[in-house]
Amino acid sequence: MVFMYNKKMNKLMIGQALLFGLIIIFFGIIIVREKVPSLKVKNVTRDINNYYEENYSTLNVRVGDLKYNEEDNSYSITYYDRDYNDLNFTIKSINNKITDNYEENYVKGKKVIEKCEDLVLEKYNEVFKNTNYQNIKISFKDLNRYNDAEVIDILEGNIYNTGLYSVSYYVKVDSLDDIYLSNLINSFNSISTSNGLSTNNYSVTFDNNGIIKLVEGGNFNE
Repeated sequence: MVFMYNKKMNKLMIGQALLFGLIIIFFGIIIVREKVPSLKVKNVTRDINNYYEENYSTLNVRVGDLKYNEEDNSYSITYYDRDYNDLNFTIKSINNKITDNYEENYVKGKKVIEKCEDLVLEKYNEVFKNTNYQNIKISFKDLNRYNDAEVIDILEGNIYNTGLYSVSYYVKVDSLDDIYLSNLINSFNSISTSNGLSTNNYSVTFDNNGIIKLVEGGNFNE
């Protein structure tokens, strides 16, 4: 009887030990899973900050929060111009490799220019929605190709009644007579100006039953 009792006790103690071991392993995994991301975030933040200090510390920018992107398993911090929030660039860490879009987004102002083009185009489309002037497109240059005063105008949204952009459009016509085409261009400009839109930089595609004539004006690309 004693032997059977001891055998049962040994099984119970082994079972309890296994259970205790599993509990330790379970909580250990939880602790490790909590600490590893924390350490990862700390290291990534340090690497991005070091990269910024080495390359862009003289810029007058505001530092954003660290963000994680699940799609490409990347971490990033965005740096915003202190005066103009739309002017910014991002430093990204993916697989411990650091990259940035400073040249595109901060020097050339890609996001700023895209926003300006959308805003101006929206107004042109509204003005000419019931006319023969079709397929209107708006094009700004890279931000670094404007002078300082023009850059400030762009960043502050003074972009409609200016020569800061080029407008192009398409018109179906019955004739390619120069005077007739000139009158169509003047009409477009007159309607634009009366609605607070104006630029001397234009490119017009006239289509006379498949015969195309391109007329351009201004010095936008110089």
